[in-house]
Amino acid sequence: MLVTNFSSQFAFRFTATIAVLCLMLGLEASAQPGASGGKVTSGAAAATGPTTKPTARTPAKAVRTSAATKSTVNKASPGRTAGAPANIEGKWWTTGNGFGDAEVVFAQTGSSVSGVIRYADGRTGNVTGTMVGKRLQHSWTNSAGDGGTGWLELSWNNFLGGPWRNQRTNDGSWTLSRIEGNWCFGGSRNRIRRVSHDARGLIAMTTEDGSQEKGHLEGPWLFLHSDLGSIKGEMNFRANRVEWSTGFYWTWCGR
Repeated sequence: MLVTNFSSQFAFRFTATIAVLCLMLGLEASAQPGASGGKVTSGAAAATGPTTKPTARTPAKAVRTSAATKSTVNKASPGRTAGAPANIEGKWWTTGNGFGDAEVVFAQTGSSVSGVIRYADGRTGNVTGTMVGKRLQHSWTNSAGDGGTGWLELSWNNFLGGPWRNQRTNDGSWTLSRIEGNWCFGGSRNRIRRVSHDARGLIAMTTEDGSQEKGHLEGPWLFLHSDLGSIKGEMNFRANRVEWSTGFYWTWCGR
Protein backbone atom coordinates (compact mmCIF):
# COMPACT_ATOMS: atom_id res chain seq x y z
CA MET A 1 0.00 0.00 0.00
CA LEU A 2 2.85 2.44 0.93
CA VAL A 3 4.67 1.56 -2.29
CA THR A 4 1.61 2.35 -4.35
CA ASN A 5 1.08 5.73 -2.70
CA PHE A 6 4.76 6.64 -3.11
CA SER A 7 4.68 5.73 -6.79
CA SER A 8 1.57 7.82 -7.39
CA GLN A 9 3.02 10.83 -5.57
CA PHE A 10 6.32 10.52 -7.47
CA ALA A 11 4.53 10.33 -10.81
CA PHE A 12 2.44 13.39 -10.00
CA ARG A 13 5.43 15.47 -8.91
CA PHE A 14 7.48 14.37 -11.94
CA THR A 15 4.67 15.35 -14.31
CA ALA A 16 4.24 18.73 -12.62
CA THR A 17 7.96 19.41 -12.80
CA ILE A 18 8.03 18.61 -16.52
CA ALA A 19 5.06 20.95 -17.14
CA VAL A 20 6.77 23.82 -15.28
CA LEU A 21 9.98 23.32 -17.25
CA CYS A 22 8.08 23.36 -20.56
CA LEU A 23 6.27 26.55 -19.59
CA MET A 24 9.54 28.27 -18.68
CA LEU A 25 11.21 27.21 -21.93
CA GLY A 26 8.24 28.48 -23.95
CA LEU A 27 8.33 31.90 -22.28
CA GLU A 28 12.07 32.19 -22.87
CA ALA A 29 11.70 31.32 -26.55
CA SER A 30 8.97 33.93 -27.07
CA ALA A 31 11.29 36.64 -25.74
CA GLN A 32 14.16 35.92 -28.22
CA PRO A 33 14.95 38.75 -30.76
CA GLY A 34 13.92 38.19 -34.41
CA ALA A 35 15.87 38.92 -37.64
CA SER A 36 14.53 42.50 -37.88
CA GLY A 37 15.51 43.38 -34.29
CA GLY A 38 11.97 43.06 -32.93
CA LYS A 39 10.35 40.18 -31.09
CA VAL A 40 9.13 37.01 -32.69
CA THR A 41 5.40 36.53 -32.15
CA SER A 42 4.37 32.97 -31.41
CA GLY A 43 1.28 31.01 -32.28
CA ALA A 44 -1.51 32.13 -34.59
CA ALA A 45 -0.44 35.78 -34.38
CA ALA A 46 2.92 34.96 -35.96
CA ALA A 47 1.23 33.48 -39.03
CA THR A 48 -1.35 36.24 -39.37
CA GLY A 49 0.67 39.44 -38.64
CA PRO A 50 3.12 39.70 -41.58
CA THR A 51 0.50 38.56 -44.12
CA THR A 52 -2.39 40.77 -43.00
CA LYS A 53 -0.67 44.20 -42.74
CA PRO A 54 0.84 44.47 -46.28
CA THR A 55 -2.39 43.12 -47.78
CA ALA A 56 -4.40 45.85 -46.01
CA ARG A 57 -2.03 48.69 -47.05
CA THR A 58 -1.42 47.75 -50.70
CA PRO A 59 -5.00 48.17 -52.07
CA ALA A 60 -5.39 51.54 -50.30
CA LYS A 61 -2.13 52.85 -51.81
CA ALA A 62 -3.05 51.55 -55.24
CA VAL A 63 -6.45 53.25 -55.09
CA ARG A 64 -4.90 56.57 -54.08
CA THR A 65 -2.34 56.40 -56.91
CA SER A 66 -5.01 55.53 -59.46
CA ALA A 67 -7.21 58.40 -58.31
CA ALA A 68 -4.32 60.88 -58.51
CA THR A 69 -3.39 59.71 -62.02
CA LYS A 70 -7.00 59.98 -63.19
CA SER A 71 -7.27 63.48 -61.75
CA THR A 72 -4.08 64.60 -63.55
CA VAL A 73 -5.29 63.22 -66.91
CA ASN A 74 -8.69 64.87 -66.54
CA LYS A 75 -7.13 68.25 -65.80
CA ALA A 76 -4.70 68.10 -68.73
CA SER A 77 -7.17 66.90 -71.36
CA PRO A 78 -9.14 70.17 -71.88
CA GLY A 79 -5.92 72.14 -72.47
CA ARG A 80 -4.66 69.73 -75.10
CA THR A 81 -8.03 69.59 -76.85
CA ALA A 82 -8.76 73.32 -77.06
CA GLY A 83 -5.31 74.59 -78.07
CA ALA A 84 -4.26 78.23 -78.45
CA PRO A 85 -6.11 80.38 -81.00
CA ALA A 86 -4.29 80.97 -84.29
CA ASN A 87 -3.22 84.54 -85.09
CA ILE A 88 -4.61 86.13 -88.27
CA GLU A 89 -3.66 89.74 -87.49
CA GLY A 90 -2.71 91.84 -90.50
CA LYS A 91 -3.93 92.62 -94.03
CA TRP A 92 -5.72 90.13 -96.26
CA TRP A 93 -7.02 90.33 -99.85
CA THR A 94 -10.48 88.99 -100.64
CA THR A 95 -12.00 88.46 -104.08
CA GLY A 96 -15.22 87.38 -105.74
CA ASN A 97 -17.53 84.72 -104.36
CA GLY A 98 -20.30 87.31 -104.04
CA PHE A 99 -18.30 89.28 -101.50
CA GLY A 100 -16.46 91.68 -103.80
CA ASP A 101 -12.84 92.75 -104.20
CA ALA A 102 -11.59 94.25 -100.93
CA GLU A 103 -8.85 94.28 -98.35
CA VAL A 104 -9.51 93.29 -94.73
CA VAL A 105 -7.22 94.42 -91.93
CA PHE A 106 -7.62 92.21 -88.85
CA ALA A 107 -6.62 93.16 -85.30
CA GLN A 108 -6.50 90.41 -82.70
CA THR A 109 -6.20 90.23 -78.92
CA GLY A 110 -6.15 86.66 -77.68
CA SER A 111 -9.18 85.01 -79.26
CA SER A 112 -11.03 88.29 -79.90
CA VAL A 113 -10.83 89.52 -83.51
CA SER A 114 -12.01 92.72 -85.16
CA GLY A 115 -11.44 93.92 -88.70
CA VAL A 116 -11.94 96.81 -91.10
CA ILE A 117 -13.14 96.07 -94.65
CA ARG A 118 -12.22 98.45 -97.50
CA TYR A 119 -13.81 97.57 -100.83
CA ALA A 120 -12.30 98.40 -104.22
CA ASP A 121 -15.51 100.29 -105.13
CA GLY A 122 -15.28 102.57 -102.09
CA ARG A 123 -17.59 100.78 -99.66
CA THR A 124 -16.39 100.14 -96.10
CA GLY A 125 -17.34 97.60 -93.50
CA ASN A 126 -16.51 95.91 -90.23
CA VAL A 127 -16.08 92.33 -89.09
CA THR A 128 -15.94 90.96 -85.54
CA GLY A 129 -15.54 87.45 -84.22
CA THR A 130 -13.91 84.92 -81.94
CA MET A 131 -11.00 82.67 -82.88
CA VAL A 132 -11.26 79.09 -81.62
CA GLY A 133 -8.24 77.08 -82.71
CA LYS A 134 -7.88 77.88 -86.41
CA ARG A 135 -11.50 78.89 -86.99
CA LEU A 136 -12.96 82.40 -86.82
CA GLN A 137 -16.68 82.56 -86.02
CA HIS A 138 -17.68 86.01 -87.27
CA SER A 139 -20.30 88.52 -88.34
CA TRP A 140 -19.84 91.42 -90.75
CA THR A 141 -21.66 94.51 -92.04
CA ASN A 142 -20.87 97.17 -94.67
CA SER A 143 -21.86 100.69 -95.65
CA ALA A 144 -24.31 99.41 -98.29
CA GLY A 145 -26.47 97.78 -95.62
CA ASP A 146 -25.27 94.24 -96.32
CA GLY A 147 -24.10 91.85 -93.66
CA GLY A 148 -23.86 88.21 -92.70
CA THR A 149 -22.54 85.60 -90.31
CA GLY A 150 -20.28 82.61 -90.86
CA TRP A 151 -16.86 81.19 -90.19
CA LEU A 152 -13.38 81.34 -91.74
CA GLU A 153 -10.85 78.53 -91.45
CA LEU A 154 -7.09 79.13 -91.49
CA SER A 155 -6.32 76.13 -93.69
CA TRP A 156 -2.78 77.36 -94.55
CA ASN A 157 -0.61 80.31 -93.47
CA ASN A 158 -1.81 82.44 -96.40
CA PHE A 159 -5.39 81.28 -96.82
CA LEU A 160 -8.67 81.94 -95.00
CA GLY A 161 -11.94 80.55 -96.30
CA GLY A 162 -15.42 79.52 -95.30
CA PRO A 163 -19.18 80.04 -95.74
CA TRP A 164 -21.43 82.91 -94.74
CA ARG A 165 -25.15 83.57 -94.89
CA ASN A 166 -27.75 86.27 -94.37
CA GLN A 167 -31.48 86.76 -95.04
CA ARG A 168 -30.98 86.74 -98.81
CA THR A 169 -28.03 84.36 -99.20
CA ASN A 170 -27.71 80.88 -97.74
CA ASP A 171 -24.62 79.69 -99.63
CA GLY A 172 -22.21 82.63 -99.67
CA SER A 173 -18.48 81.94 -99.52
CA TRP A 174 -15.52 84.10 -98.58
CA THR A 175 -11.86 83.46 -99.38
CA LEU A 176 -8.94 85.65 -98.34
CA SER A 177 -5.27 85.54 -99.29
CA ARG A 178 -2.37 86.92 -97.27
CA ILE A 179 -0.27 88.78 -99.87
CA GLU A 180 1.22 91.58 -97.80
CA GLY A 181 4.48 90.58 -96.11
CA ASN A 182 7.93 89.24 -96.91
CA TRP A 183 8.53 86.85 -99.79
CA CYS A 184 11.88 85.11 -100.42
CA PHE A 185 12.96 84.96 -104.06
CA GLY A 186 13.77 81.33 -104.83
CA GLY A 187 13.44 80.56 -101.13
CA SER A 188 16.53 82.65 -100.24
CA ARG A 189 16.35 84.92 -97.19
CA ASN A 190 19.09 87.00 -98.77
CA ARG A 191 16.68 88.05 -101.53
CA ILE A 192 13.56 89.26 -99.73
CA ARG A 193 10.71 91.05 -101.54
CA ARG A 194 8.63 93.27 -99.29
CA VAL A 195 5.10 93.37 -100.75
CA SER A 196 2.13 95.57 -99.85
CA HIS A 197 -1.17 96.40 -101.56
CA ASP A 198 -4.17 98.69 -101.18
CA ALA A 199 -7.94 98.17 -101.24
CA ARG A 200 -7.99 98.33 -105.06
CA GLY A 201 -5.41 95.56 -105.30
CA LEU A 202 -2.49 97.72 -106.48
CA ILE A 203 0.83 96.12 -105.49
CA ALA A 204 4.00 97.88 -104.37
CA MET A 205 7.13 95.72 -104.07
CA THR A 206 10.59 96.58 -102.73
CA THR A 207 13.55 94.28 -103.42
CA GLU A 208 16.58 93.60 -101.21
CA ASP A 209 18.62 96.34 -102.95
CA GLY A 210 15.88 98.95 -102.52
CA SER A 211 14.50 98.76 -106.08
CA GLN A 212 10.74 99.15 -106.42
CA GLU A 213 8.28 97.52 -108.76
CA LYS A 214 4.55 97.83 -109.29
CA GLY A 215 1.83 95.30 -109.96
CA HIS A 216 -1.77 94.45 -109.26
CA LEU A 217 -4.04 91.73 -107.87
CA GLU A 218 -6.69 90.28 -110.12
CA GLY A 219 -8.86 87.65 -108.52
CA PRO A 220 -6.53 85.01 -107.06
CA TRP A 221 -3.59 86.03 -109.29
CA LEU A 222 -0.69 88.45 -108.88
CA PHE A 223 0.78 90.49 -111.73
CA LEU A 224 4.11 92.35 -111.75
CA HIS A 225 4.80 95.05 -114.35
CA SER A 226 8.10 95.94 -115.93
CA ASP A 227 9.45 97.51 -119.12
CA LEU A 228 9.44 94.04 -120.67
CA GLY A 229 5.75 93.47 -119.86
CA SER A 230 3.74 91.78 -117.13
CA ILE A 231 4.35 88.43 -115.52
CA LYS A 232 1.68 86.37 -113.78
CA GLY A 233 1.98 84.68 -110.39
CA GLU A 234 -0.30 82.00 -108.91
CA MET A 235 -0.60 81.24 -105.21
CA ASN A 236 0.23 77.73 -104.03
CA PHE A 237 -1.35 77.92 -100.58
CA ARG A 238 -0.33 74.45 -99.46
CA ALA A 239 3.37 75.17 -100.19
CA ASN A 240 3.17 78.82 -99.02
CA ARG A 241 4.63 80.06 -102.29
CA VAL A 242 3.89 81.99 -105.49
CA GLU A 243 4.68 80.29 -108.81
CA TRP A 244 5.54 82.80 -111.56
CA SER A 245 4.98 82.34 -115.29
CA THR A 246 8.72 82.90 -115.94
CA GLY A 247 9.61 79.78 -113.94
CA PHE A 248 10.89 81.40 -110.73
CA TYR A 249 9.04 81.39 -107.42
CA TRP A 250 8.66 83.14 -104.07
CA THR A 251 8.29 81.45 -100.70
CA TRP A 252 6.54 83.03 -97.70
CA CYS A 253 9.01 84.50 -95.18
CA GLY A 254 6.49 86.04 -92.75
CA ARG A 255 5.20 89.50 -92.00
